[in-house]
Amino acid sequence: MRQKSELEQKVVDLIYRLPPMPATVEDIMNISSGERKDEELISIIKNDPGLCANLLHLANSFCTCPEGEIETIEDAVRNVGTGPLVQLIGVLYARDTIEKEFFAISHINEYFQHSRNISKVCRILTKSYGFDDHQQQMYSVAGLIHDIGRLVIMIASNNTSSHLVGTPAEEMASIVNSEIEALGMDHCEVGMRLCKRWNFSNILQTAVLRHHSPLIDNDFNFPGAVIFVAHFITESDLTGEIICNMLPEKLLNNLKLGQDDFKKIRDIYNAES
Repeated sequence: MRQKSELEQKVVDLIYRLPPMPATVEDIMNISSGERKDEELISIIKNDPGLCANLLHLANSFCTCPEGEIETIEDAVRNVGTGPLVQLIGVLYARDTIEKEFFAISHINEYFQHSRNISKVCRILTKSYGFDDHQQQMYSVAGLIHDIGRLVIMIASNNTSSHLVGTPAEEMASIVNSEIEALGMDHCEVGMRLCKRWNFSNILQTAVLRHHSPLIDNDFNFPGAVIFVAHFITESDLTGEIICNMLPEKLLNNLKLGQDDFKKIRDIYNAES
């Protein structure tokens, strides 16, 4: 019990040891949509050359336009949208913080690759639902940061040499229970606390919190469910039939997904990978 309490305290301390958003990024994260807000956002970014350059690179990576088409912050706002762009700015800062704070983890590149894979499927899934580009980008961001809590736990427990290849599909239902038993909280809650500290939107916070538990009794969380099923879609040996057999029927009904849908999404994912 004492070890559990000490580890939990280490995790909490680590969350709050990580730096909050810088003032410039904090100002940007507090901007909502609207024409005047767009002008304010552009003005703030243009006064930070480093942020401007990095953001243009990130916007080009996320946008479906031809590579290199986004050349100005105005282009980024027009093509990506204010809301998703603000979240991308937060993720840009979070990514840099991860690289600096979690450098001791031997397999950090595996973490980023897993996150990119989940991010890609989240975008494909939401596109299949007919979501607009802005919403697709938001879910893509959610997939990118969904496992950040795992890094905090690994640092706090001094377990920095373990592989970070993502959660195997067959362990999706049990991994959070083992973390709660050992720590008092799971990586989903840890990640949500970080998202809250970094002023990410509620949809990103709940997506990270519920990506292992999208269905609790009758409480269905769509953002968490998108990330949850993305794990199964990235598994190369799982067909649409197998995925449907592995997932709860109630979850599939809420998502309105069947074997053919999973096959189509898998085909698109494989073609893009």
